[in-house]
Amino acid sequence: MIHTTDYVLTDEGRVRDLVRAHGWATLVSVTDDGPVASHVPVLLAEDVPLPSAGTGGAPVPPAEPPAPRPARDAHGLPDRFTVPAAPLTLLSHLGRPDELLHQAGSGREHLLVVEGPYGYVSPGWYGYAPAVPTWNYVAVHLYGTLELLDAEDSYAVMAATVDQYEAPMPDPVRLPDVEGYARRIAPGAVGFRLSVTRWQGKAKLSQDKPRAVAERVAERLGDDPHHAQPALAAEMRAELGRRPGWA
Repeated sequence: MIHTTDYVLTDEGRVRDLVRAHGWATLVSVTDDGPVASHVPVLLAEDVPLPSAGTGGAPVPPAEPPAPRPARDAHGLPDRFTVPAAPLTLLSHLGRPDELLHQAGSGREHLLVVEGPYGYVSPGWYGYAPAVPTWNYVAVHLYGTLELLDAEDSYAVMAATVDQYEAPMPDPVRLPDVEGYARRIAPGAVGFRLSVTRWQGKAKLSQDKPRAVAERVAERLGDDPHHAQPALAAEMRAELGRRPGWA
């Protein structure tokens, strides 16, 4: 991710909010056959009660604390990663046989990319020249170990995913409403747990521009007939609110 320190996102609460609000992610694995990527819906494990975590199953043991990270990486650049202050675990599911393609049992580190709102920023919005266009965005890279879930936990993850996205519908459809059908097709997918050991976040929201320019960009992202991105405009307004000293 871009190394610009102005854009660094280190607030773990914002990472959790991003997952809850924009839970469509890309799972990336480096395998013996090369890189593999899948697009998956993700949930925070803290929001999903799994059967294995109750009295009827074995609880998931706590992860070992990660080793301290070096101040500089192999290129001599400052460490770009944050170690979770509290357990940070995500749940999802893959259509079979993608778990084989990702070599889920390899013990290698996997990467989950969660992308929030993003959008094109026209230099015509700045009010000065010369200027060039850019994109603003919010994104988080989550690295960790991947563990496949058993059939009941996998089904619980799929049911929780359906519940989250059906909740605002006028007549929500839940898996219990189609239990027989859902149980028949569920073996075609497998759930997984990603326990995050390090993460990197960026919120590129015109922090390198004067406040008045950022305010204009936020306004145009809210109402431009061609490039409006209201969610991104809201992120920019929130960032402006977090930085009262932004001049």
